[in-house]
Amino acid sequence: MGFIRERKLKNGNTRFQAEIRLKGISKSVTAVFDRKTDAKAWIQKVEADIRCGRQQLYSEGRRHTFSEAVERYRKEQSVSVVKKGHLDWWQKELGSLYLQDVRPAIISEKKQKLLSTPTSTGIIRGKSTCNRYLATLSHLLSICMKQWEWISENPAGKISREKEPRERTRFLTPEERQNLLKACLESDSPYLYTFVVLLLSTGCRYNEIRCLKWTDVDLFQGKITITKSKNSDMRSLPVRGPALELLRNLAAQNQSIGYVFPSPNTKSRPIELRRAFRTAIKRAGLGSNFRGHDCRHSYATEMLAQGLSLGEIGILLGHRSVSMTRRYAHLVESRSIDAVSKMSEQIFQGVENG
Repeated sequence: MGFIRERKLKNGNTRFQAEIRLKGISKSVTAVFDRKTDAKAWIQKVEADIRCGRQQLYSEGRRHTFSEAVERYRKEQSVSVVKKGHLDWWQKELGSLYLQDVRPAIISEKKQKLLSTPTSTGIIRGKSTCNRYLATLSHLLSICMKQWEWISENPAGKISREKEPRERTRFLTPEERQNLLKACLESDSPYLYTFVVLLLSTGCRYNEIRCLKWTDVDLFQGKITITKSKNSDMRSLPVRGPALELLRNLAAQNQSIGYVFPSPNTKSRPIELRRAFRTAIKRAGLGSNFRGHDCRHSYATEMLAQGLSLGEIGILLGHRSVSMTRRYAHLVESRSIDAVSKMSEQIFQGVENG
């Protein structure tokens, strides 16, 4: 039998606590709602599930905390560096709650905190980033529901996603590229110039190059292997020209077999170059609309100019679907118009109209 308690908060608001006692379970199942109608609807649903013999799911949701779910998820699922950061954040915010208490209202509240609270580096997360955090949470709770049978439904599925802005395709002009490299050479960081040359020469993400180890570098064949990517896929990339020479020079100076760009404080961790990179971008006069990730867009643009297809560029960038690479489609259209114009001039030269 379920019942509802009305609670008055100090700020004057009213909350409705719904409670149901499960047969054979010492602890009751409870949930808190802003509206009494929602509390009644929840009681009806839970009681219907009990009649269908699904009460075990509610007792499991009371037996396991969110933190337990995260730890099991880490052990059983492939977790990329980016997804690890998402899980860390959710575990900090929800870890002490029982899974049954991770309600849509709580997730919605945390979502607003995610959008409004700056990161440790002072950056406000964008809508796209917020959606990635929610996707990680939803996948975790989906595993809890479908595979482990710890909960009866996925509350993250009820949370609306943010409308994402159209993807930018900011890339460097030849002059901007030279200004950026000059600023990197003048940086106090001894690694920044080599680091940025590698970004521009491979199209890798910031952390893919930052976490690069010497065991991932083949100086003889001129290639690097990305083992820690955003989507956990491994890929090999050719490295030629100045980028390869800089790596060889760095290898000659470094006797370690650890990180290519080690932290000066501890060799067991890679160096953090974001602040130095942002300073170089500012000194290069690239404007507030340029981000380090745009080096990746610049690489894709250069590869397109060399005649590679969107599919080939997607493989180099580590995209799992062509849709990720379609942001460069307008560049293909521009090249196509030029090619058609030149073709028309050549094959119809001397032909009179009519």
